[in-house]
Amino acid sequence: MRIHRLLLLAVLSVFVFQTAALAAPPLQSDVVCEQEAVVQADDWLSKIAEKAYGDVLAYPAIADATNAKHAVDDTFATIENVDVIEPGWKLCLPSAADAEAMLNRAMEMPAMAEGAMEAPAAAGETPQVGRLVLATTTSTENSGLLKVILPDFEQKYSASVEVIAVGTGQAMELGQNGDADVLLVHARAREDKFLADGYGVNRQDVMYNDFVLLGPASDPAGIKGMTDVAAALEKIAAAQSPFISRGDDSGTHTKEQDLWKATTVTLIDAPSMSGADKTFVRPEGDWYQSVGQGMGATLTIANEQQGYTLSDRATYLARTLEGIDLEIVVEGDSRMFNPYGVIAVNQELHPTVNFAGAQAFIDWITSVETQKLIADFGVAEFGQSLFIPDSAAWNAAKQQ
Repeated sequence: MRIHRLLLLAVLSVFVFQTAALAAPPLQSDVVCEQEAVVQADDWLSKIAEKAYGDVLAYPAIADATNAKHAVDDTFATIENVDVIEPGWKLCLPSAADAEAMLNRAMEMPAMAEGAMEAPAAAGETPQVGRLVLATTTSTENSGLLKVILPDFEQKYSASVEVIAVGTGQAMELGQNGDADVLLVHARAREDKFLADGYGVNRQDVMYNDFVLLGPASDPAGIKGMTDVAAALEKIAAAQSPFISRGDDSGTHTKEQDLWKATTVTLIDAPSMSGADKTFVRPEGDWYQSVGQGMGATLTIANEQQGYTLSDRATYLARTLEGIDLEIVVEGDSRMFNPYGVIAVNQELHPTVNFAGAQAFIDWITSVETQKLIADFGVAEFGQSLFIPDSAAWNAAKQQ
């Protein structure tokens, strides 16, 4: 099966289906399952796609088709997160032609009706936001995204946005303590817990991209071109090639730990640099270095040491303009999906937060107009979007 990679990278042709946490509404209501598959204990979506179609990048179509079938037959699974499937789930595998049509449809821009690009306005006059503290991941800052899109919000809402770019864990601590008004983060399980614990409200999907495993051109572990990220990490560990970890309790660090847990490598608990009461899992050995830095700094260290590291694709591409020599050695595994969400800090716990400003920010960043800004970001420099829009408004516009 040949999936069209119009923009080459997985950000469009790996993660083309409309979800940061929930898979998209059906792209076609009459999905036909050419095959049905039952998830086994050692399965993940891209592995199933490779078996069925000979292409790991076809897995979004499996998720989309399965959710479409679930709407009419609840014996099929509901896939809420593409990097999490459970043994025993029944999946719908469409034909190769139908799968490719779904992927191509998902890459299309919404047809915008007149007025659809206008950001939503609150009843009456546009809110005057004033000072707003945004706690966010280093990837949104290091990639340059915020520098491009935030001036639009500040101008429209008479706002002054103070950006605190830290790891997702630190961003959530700021929200938990009432030291931020709104969060833009990327660790869905932790976001759900943040909401369940009452610290945040009104979480909305914003965008997604993917993680990539980077390494030197010499590739001492011999993993370039692999599509099973866990197997690639096992080879890095076996070769004891330098691996540079952020080690900062960020969303990227959280994902990296999940990927190591999927390997057969022996892991140990180590003290976290983000707090004396925290630990994280890591392989044992001096070849594994936990640096406690943001994504940009971690890439610099990995580049200097010619080691391997895990990065979000957007920050990596942005840093290639600054001389990073590392190459993408592993991509396309469905377990490297990277969704971003926005959350307002709960004013019932912290009455002094700028809750109205946070709500205005959520309305703005999820509007079709701002989602278009996100879709355009990176296209001029790289020929592709660095983040894929995923708000409810954007996806609804695509269905029209």
